[in-house]
Amino acid sequence: MILRYRVLQARWPEKATGPGTRATAWQNWGFFFEIVDGGSTEGVYLHHNMDELHWIVHHITHRLTSRNLPLSRVEEAIAKYSEGFRALPEIYTYYAGAKPLSAAINAVEARVLGLEHLEPHAASEERMRIFAGSANRPLAQAVAHLLGFPLSAMSVTPLPDTEIHVKIDETVRKKDCFVIQPCTAPVNDHLVELMLLVDALRRASARRVTAVVPYFPYSRQERMAQGRESISARVVASTLEMLGADRVIYVDIHSEAIQGFFTVPVDQLPAYPTLADHFTGKPFVRDAVVVSPDVGRARLAGKYAEALDVPLVIMQKRRSGFAKTETTHVVGDVEGKIPILIDDMVASGSVLRQLPVLLEHGAQSEMHLAITHPVLLPSALEELDREYIAEMVVTDSILIPPAKRHPKLKMVSIAPMLAYAIRGIYHGESISPLWELDAPRVLGLG
Repeated sequence: MILRYRVLQARWPEKATGPGTRATAWQNWGFFFEIVDGGSTEGVYLHHNMDELHWIVHHITHRLTSRNLPLSRVEEAIAKYSEGFRALPEIYTYYAGAKPLSAAINAVEARVLGLEHLEPHAASEERMRIFAGSANRPLAQAVAHLLGFPLSAMSVTPLPDTEIHVKIDETVRKKDCFVIQPCTAPVNDHLVELMLLVDALRRASARRVTAVVPYFPYSRQERMAQGRESISARVVASTLEMLGADRVIYVDIHSEAIQGFFTVPVDQLPAYPTLADHFTGKPFVRDAVVVSPDVGRARLAGKYAEALDVPLVIMQKRRSGFAKTETTHVVGDVEGKIPILIDDMVASGSVLRQLPVLLEHGAQSEMHLAITHPVLLPSALEELDREYIAEMVVTDSILIPPAKRHPKLKMVSIAPMLAYAIRGIYHGESISPLWELDAPRVLGLG
């Protein structure tokens, strides 16, 4: 079997930006491919990293099939989105031999992401397998690359009635399998995909199955805030356990109490050493303060303040709805200081709407943010256009689609941290060094 493919690139288009910003650079985002088997082809397909932009994917794939476009004319399928997407003209060839199609797609995707070369893994790690759902394949590819493995072969096939079919395409009997799948938008689709993957691996006689869920779904629904509510986070935890997950890994969860919903081992990995390392040594840090957006984040903010050796400021807020908050107090001195506001996630952007209160208390109009999970709903992206926001530093726990890659976003990768944790768990070694403030430099996670 042979795959012929063209690279799909994407960017934040200029027309989508606010005052003083511009289009971002083009980045590889997927590829169009055709399968050559015995001299014949069956049409052109799109392998993408755009689940959240499902309406765009549907339009592109519909045009590919309805017009029966050959690989040489796939740009016609994305003509409507030409400011944000383009297909490079070069046609490349990948010789898959007897590999299953899913393994060939994994290999081509690694090429497209610049991760084709693999360092040999240790012989003692031969039983390790890394699987990835569709939620954040670039992160999964990076983790597998650091561990010295290609992504393992599995296929997720959408069915006409919107169900999906999940199949493991290689032997996993007596293997230690790690499934990387943050449950981002569309959350329920990615969550069901994760559950089916865990079930498929268990039924295929995997020795151990570890669910690596950097962004854990429903983590803000961990209690009954009022009567007759579902504790959704508990439902997710119980389901993963019931399906056979032996261990769960997540990063900076919104409520640490969720760890108690599990009876299997759980590792909550910290992103603050990686995010704080981005600011270390920057000239403005001499005049900075770390700001916690509420009392609940004070302990996390204290870690940032300790890592950067700057004062800590705490804001107190009152929430009157899912997306509506009001800041009532600012505890600490921000007069003449540059705020570095931290939080575990930004969704609707309520934390960004707290920033003017700091200006009222005398803070400089140069504000930085350190956010673990960039959910970034449209209202949050609008807030990023504010002149006083200098940058928002985020991790790649969530795959940010092109339409959300605002020029003020700066991304740091948690792939080295996940790789370190997976290797340590596989060998039965301690992963506690990840919690040290200087972990990125000491452990070489940069």
